[in-house]
Amino acid sequence: MRYFAISSGVQIGALLTATALAGWLCFSTVSVAFHGRALAAKDAELERERINYHRMVAEAQANEATVISFMESRMEEFDRTAYEFQMRHETLRQLVDFAEQLTGQDLAPSPELDDGRVLMAAAPADPTPREARDPLVAVAALSDSPEDQISYLMGEQDAVLAQAEDATEARLQNLRAVLRLTGLNIEDVIAENREGEERGGPYEPISASDFINTPSSAGGVELDDVFSSRIARIAARLLEVEELEDFIDNGPLGVPIGVAHRETSPYGTRLDPFTGRPASHAGKDFAAYRRAPIIASGPGRVIYAGWRSGYGRTVEIDHGYGFVTRYGHLHEIAVRRGDTVERGQRIGGMGSTGRSTATHLHYEIWYNGSTMDPERLLRAGRYVQQG
Repeated sequence: MRYFAISSGVQIGALLTATALAGWLCFSTVSVAFHGRALAAKDAELERERINYHRMVAEAQANEATVISFMESRMEEFDRTAYEFQMRHETLRQLVDFAEQLTGQDLAPSPELDDGRVLMAAAPADPTPREARDPLVAVAALSDSPEDQISYLMGEQDAVLAQAEDATEARLQNLRAVLRLTGLNIEDVIAENREGEERGGPYEPISASDFINTPSSAGGVELDDVFSSRIARIAARLLEVEELEDFIDNGPLGVPIGVAHRETSPYGTRLDPFTGRPASHAGKDFAAYRRAPIIASGPGRVIYAGWRSGYGRTVEIDHGYGFVTRYGHLHEIAVRRGDTVERGQRIGGMGSTGRSTATHLHYEIWYNGSTMDPERLLRAGRYVQQG
């Protein structure tokens, strides 16, 4: 066996080396352990930040979708409101045009759109702008708020409706006053004409939903059915005006002689020219020269043209509304049965045929099968001509 002798210095050096290696190993182990924990903590923090980032992105996307949806709903509401106001303006235009045609008056707020506004011209009776509308104009001029603009437009529309209502009501009252001179129940006359017309189709009543009625959302402007109610009321008045105008245009309100003449015998009870006894006279007599033009007192259709006992040569015209006029004692007849005639058209010449003592026209008006005093319609006709 061989033995090696290790000196104390070598032993001490080896011990120090082993101690240093052991210390380095411990330090490395501890360092790696702490570094791992730091990395794990860093990774956990990064993961939390990533999750938070995704959450924030998702919230931003949700907010964006909400804002877009809100903007789209507001744009739809704005477009709908703009469209409805356009329809209201168009309705007003048609209403005013219709009223002007019937009344023969210029209602002078003929509305025109200019940058979404209604331009109102002062009426002749109102040369200055209405005081009540000045604040609206000022607000609209100074504010870009849609609510203020809509309020301004609604104020202008109310002004148009007010003038249309006034003009229509004035015309309607005038027509009613004229037709009251006839002594007839005009509502019954108009209703009878409706029944006599050839009309048809399914019944589709007009409801408020057919007009403008838009509920507001938060922050919006509510459009109730007041506008549609006023339109419906004015439209009903205008339709009544149209019906009364139609009766004035088509009823037998004209004078049945086209030249100067004189009235020789009224309607009612008189002494019979042949017997000298009291008798009923169902018409009105007018005298002029032989063959004086006898004209239709209103437009209509000839339902009889020929000889009738007691009347001689006779023409009868159906004017609608239950009215038939009869022209008797004619010298000659210028129309035939089935002809359509206009007011003032010559239908024959004055004569003395039939049971007559001299040249004259015997003129009768029949309403629903009974005679009536022609003077009642002639009086209304004279009033219309003077107007």
